Amino acid sequence: MSTYSRSDKSITGERSVVSKRRQYSDVDLRLRAHPSHGDVAALKDIDAVKQSVRNLILTNKYERLFNPNLGSGIRALLFEPADYITMSSIRGEIEDVLTKYEPRIKLLSVDIDDRSEINAYTINIKFNIISITDDVEFEMHLERVR
Repeated sequence: MSTYSRSDKSITGERSVVSKRRQYSDVDLRLRAHPSHGDVAALKDIDAVKQSVRNLILTNKYERLFNPNLGSGIRALLFEPADYITMSSIRGEIEDVLTKYEPRIKLLSVDIDDRSEINAYTINIKFNIISITDDVEFEMHLERVR
């Protein structure tokens, strides 16, 4: 009698052992080639989630055709005066987009460092990935270029 397992149950009614750890993967958007086979390299687990967080933050609203509300207004806020109100608005936009559109993480903190001498902000984001117990720290450097 052969058993064909599906997910955590088999057809015969026996339970099979399935890993509780999820593995997230995504295509590396920097398009670096894999060293052994030359195809585009894949990002796994923490790196894939970090790339997703970066993409959500840098996406403007109305950039995605079938989901116009996805994204944040970070780019427009870079041209506002560098003060506490602007930093609070940036923090709110980041928290909003990550809690709405990234279900794989639990956001712990968003810290913003004003680098007004070079017209930039350094953003430190701390979060937990749901399936991994370690805290992940992610740093972005945002500056206006015009």
